[in-house]
Amino acid sequence: MRLHIYKAFLVCSVLITGDIYSLKTSWMNLVKLKYFIISLVFAAVTFNAYGQQRRVDNLTYFDDRPLHFGFYLGLNTMDYRITNYNNVFENPVFIGNNDLETNANLLKDYKKSFTTEVYQILPGFTVGGVINYRLTRDFDLRFTPGMSLGSRSFKYFIKIDPKVYDKSGIDENTYLTTPSAYVDIPVGIRYKGFRHHNARPYIYLGAAYRQDLENKRITESVVHLKKNGGYAEIGLGIDSYLEYFRFTAEFRFSYGFSNLIRHDSDPDKPIPYYGYIFKELNSNIFTLIFYFE
Repeated sequence: MRLHIYKAFLVCSVLITGDIYSLKTSWMNLVKLKYFIISLVFAAVTFNAYGQQRRVDNLTYFDDRPLHFGFYLGLNTMDYRITNYNNVFENPVFIGNNDLETNANLLKDYKKSFTTEVYQILPGFTVGGVINYRLTRDFDLRFTPGMSLGSRSFKYFIKIDPKVYDKSGIDENTYLTTPSAYVDIPVGIRYKGFRHHNARPYIYLGAAYRQDLENKRITESVVHLKKNGGYAEIGLGIDSYLEYFRFTAEFRFSYGFSNLIRHDSDPDKPIPYYGYIFKELNSNIFTLIFYFE
């Protein structure tokens, strides 16, 4: 009987001890949970206070100015839209010019039908200034003159005459790079959306005239290009109102509607017959612009 009582006492002791240990463990977990909750509340209060601070509207009267100025920096990529003749001798420059076709017949890799395409799109740089005139609450007139540096590469699917690439350094595999240094004269209208705290989206529509200052000495040995042209432009961007200035990021697409090919046969600057494969050559420019106003 005493033995059974002793066993029961031992079992109760173990159970009580285990419960005490469990209670102790639970209490420690509760303490840890309490500190964790306090940390979360503190972090939430801190972030909320920071958010309240960030939501302070900056430069609230900036858009009311009738005129303001700024500058911009940007990155660009230049591309061509190419239309080729089905037969190179369909080019009107060959009318009354039989010598060029006769000389072409003497070439080892002579072909009448071939194509060209843009081989590689290379990054470029854009810089300029901003003159912004406020028309209404939602519309601005923008004049953003600047300069764009970039280049494009052609690939001819025909071997270039050794007489050409030996003198100019052009690759035998018919890769031809055309560098450009444009003077940009764009004018456009900007329609602004509603301002939400320190952000305001907008859409830009405009036109631009560009004059290429690049000499194009190597390019002129293969193809004759015009150095100026007109563009239609569309852009999307967001104004960010900072404490001391307005920062804007804009993506702009420039669609060239001028044919850059010169259909001529300048005797002072002769080119090989395959340089006349182009029927039309139009320019596209994609630009990511950062404004500081």
